[in-house]
Amino acid sequence: MMIDKIKSTILKHNMIAEGLTVVAAVSGGSDSMALLTALNSIKEELGINLRAAHVNHCLRGEAADRDELFVVSKCSEIGVPVSVLKVDVAAEAEKNGEGLEECGRRIRYEFFDSFGDDVVIATAHNLSDRAETFLFNFARGSTLRGLCSIPAVRNNIVRPLIDCSKKEILDFCEKNSVEYVTDETNADVKYSRNRIRHNVVTELCRINPSFENAACRCISSLNEDEQFLNSLAKDVTKKARKDCGFNASVINAAPAPIKKRAIIMISEEFANVTPEQRFVEKICEMLSAGGKIQINDGVTVRVKKGILDFPKNSVDIASVELCDSAEFGDTLIQTEIVNISETNNLQNFSKQVLEYLLDYDKIHGRIFVRSRESGDKISLRSRGCTKSLKKLFNELSIPPEKRNCIAVFADDCGVILVEGAGIDSRVAVTKETKKVMVIRLFKEY
Repeated sequence: MMIDKIKSTILKHNMIAEGLTVVAAVSGGSDSMALLTALNSIKEELGINLRAAHVNHCLRGEAADRDELFVVSKCSEIGVPVSVLKVDVAAEAEKNGEGLEECGRRIRYEFFDSFGDDVVIATAHNLSDRAETFLFNFARGSTLRGLCSIPAVRNNIVRPLIDCSKKEILDFCEKNSVEYVTDETNADVKYSRNRIRHNVVTELCRINPSFENAACRCISSLNEDEQFLNSLAKDVTKKARKDCGFNASVINAAPAPIKKRAIIMISEEFANVTPEQRFVEKICEMLSAGGKIQINDGVTVRVKKGILDFPKNSVDIASVELCDSAEFGDTLIQTEIVNISETNNLQNFSKQVLEYLLDYDKIHGRIFVRSRESGDKISLRSRGCTKSLKKLFNELSIPPEKRNCIAVFADDCGVILVEGAGIDSRVAVTKETKKVMVIRLFKEY
């Protein structure tokens, strides 16, 4: 039974802990409706709270609206709460210079992130999707990392159907009277994935009727290899780590597959970017020769005096005399401390200044202004949720090459202000505030 296979997959990959809230991503198609039905039938056994989420990309006109209404109706029938996001993906993609698929995926996962870090998102990717993604990445000349295809678990994203084939899913829907809608674009072979599904996989199944299972055995083996190589690369990064960066000679002494993985790991952890292969190759050359380049998102990578690092501008605001000024790139910073008793109330400040008012007594330690760093997050009072700066900059449509020029203020406990976005709720001014720190930012043109 497919239900037994799903339970086995959840257990094997430790996908869902008892007591958690699971949000099923439901498009309305056969895969996601099977996922929703299966999870709803075993939610008490798993001890989970089940919700659903649907994204209307507005790409298929009335058909997209039909799918939204269908999902809402079916969730209501089975008593599963559903959240819906409706976004004109085509307009968003054009505005941000993204491809439709890239933009749609970004919007979906930002929506999933909005549910918080304490929930699990279940998507309906299955065995067939995994085999198709393997072929798609193979055709693009992907590295081993790409050939590992869709993982069963990635952070808080889980895929309970990852061991189930499309045929098993359709059989499950038929036997359990699971209704679903059909996306007519799935048959359009102008899309690369559809050509793979309808043409390439069909031919490979003629050669080997068990092609999908065979492909997934290969993928599992590749994942084992990738995990082993990553463990060796992690050891190299630990040995190379220094207070000021990473010992370039230690990384350079590693075999090429380990060296490249170490560079990617370091970039992802400390600069929050995954460098393209051409940049990885260039950084490999720099390990012995030295140099400096900019990679994805305008991040600077440097090898100087045998040290690999990611240099950033930084100004210690605590060392600047109050009412004086400091500079961060082309931004002029002015600071001032004001007692509320002296100004009677906050309404004496202009709206522009209000965006940069901090409760001085809530600031911990010293304040620095710098470029963004890996792991930076902010909880903007206006948005009511915590976001990584990478996601925030995406939403604000800030071009990648300009993101390291945005002034980020932080104290000893984390980010407290992001230029152009606002302040963190932790240091927000309230009616109990006694002392306000005013930070004024001026761009020099």
